[in-house]
Amino acid sequence: MKLSIFTLNIWGLKFVSKNRKARVRALADSLTNNGYDIVCLQELWCGDDYKYLKASCENVFKYIHYFHSGLLGSGMCIMSRYPIIDVHYHSFTLNGYLHMLMHGDWFGGKGVGLCRINVKGFIVDVYTTHLHACYNASNDKYAIHRALQAYETANFIRVTSTDSDLAVLAGDLNSNPNDICYKLICVGANMNDSYSACSNNSIEYTFSHPQNSYKDPKEVTERIDYILYKFNKRNLVVVNEHRHSLPHRVPEQDFSYSDHEPIEAVFDISENAVNIEKNITFNTDLNFENEFLNVLNTLKNICNEKAVINPLISLWHSIYFLIICVLLSMYFLPVSFTYTIFFIPLFIFVIIYNLVIICTEQNCIRGFYHRIETLFCNQ
Repeated sequence: MKLSIFTLNIWGLKFVSKNRKARVRALADSLTNNGYDIVCLQELWCGDDYKYLKASCENVFKYIHYFHSGLLGSGMCIMSRYPIIDVHYHSFTLNGYLHMLMHGDWFGGKGVGLCRINVKGFIVDVYTTHLHACYNASNDKYAIHRALQAYETANFIRVTSTDSDLAVLAGDLNSNPNDICYKLICVGANMNDSYSACSNNSIEYTFSHPQNSYKDPKEVTERIDYILYKFNKRNLVVVNEHRHSLPHRVPEQDFSYSDHEPIEAVFDISENAVNIEKNITFNTDLNFENEFLNVLNTLKNICNEKAVINPLISLWHSIYFLIICVLLSMYFLPVSFTYTIFFIPLFIFVIIYNLVIICTEQNCIRGFYHRIETLFCNQ
């Protein structure tokens, strides 16, 4: 049996993304005409876009689920030709900052979504996620957030996919293949990359592709979107194709479907009646533990409480601000009144907000360390 899975970060930011409505309409036409079985979408932020895609595609994809989360929604959606028999969503414990309005990750309530799908008797767990973006590679203040998100994604898949015939993660990891986040998910969830598993592979880059109309010359060309998979010994799964299944530009238009490139992986699934071990690559428990520990040790160097800094205003700046307020209050009565009714409360709010963020991050890191100790150090 063949199973085609498609994934795309559609870049659906209202007021920001260029040609958004036209791209969504072009995408709807392509999704209904290209024979995909399961579609995973990210950055589907606008309600009108989701409604349009659902109305346009529901004749082909009779089972559609949007993962509502956070203030704006997770932006993630799974559409399937086959019945969705169960749904679950895990929200990330760290997901950016409220005050970083232009980044907006906090408002989306990002996480990892799961749709369990019955594909002609095979139980297929389809996961989709969108890890926190890196907005400044030279000073990435979200490295800890993205690393813990990758850890939670790997754990979530590992725990929930134990009884499925095939588990697939399709989404935007915002991490290249050399990044710790990519390695953590592959090793921690015991998943293979369709890119390396397929001999007929036509994927080069998925973001800032040279032929993408929205390519920014300042952006690095990378592969950050993936279709990862694993399966159990009862079955044989082969990746027949791994490709960009849509052209780099919308037909008869001068723009692309998104600033990301779409990916399609075509799987061939069959029962492994004779349990042919030589055709399957599995990690043994020992190999899994050793590899996972090596990745976790690297992750522990990234995620430590000392790396948590004040994200809004430093302690020294807060002290300087308070001293200035006091000095001005001593010499200028009108200014003193102004500072009293406006700036002092604002100063107190900033301090409290900073303490909440710092304590939250530190507690999440402590929780990460505690889980590692519980799972590995006490064995």
